[in-house]
Amino acid sequence: MATLYLEKDKKLLVATLRKLKSSKDLSLFLDDLLTEEEILDLAQRIKIAKLILEGKTYDEIAVKVGTSTSTVSKIGQIIKYGKGGLRKLLQSSMH
Repeated sequence: MATLYLEKDKKLLVATLRKLKSSKDLSLFLDDLLTEEEILDLAQRIKIAKLILEGKTYDEIAVKVGTSTSTVSKIGQIIKYGKGGLRKLLQSSMH
């Protein structure tokens, strides 16, 4: 049952994000919907993923981002075994 709601809610979220036409609108949306800490957490995950894809070591990333190697490892697992969305987005922006 929870999976059914997750899929419906994910579709709603995706549809809502697709309606945002500018970076400013997206920024305002994030500010309204998320706490500063949640925004920082998401941004940190993206930074970590980008550095992993650039070939940095987990220790280098942990120091640079100011987090634990455990957190870096979790993002590494997402890049390696996830559904590919994060990797695809970051690789397309790196080229």
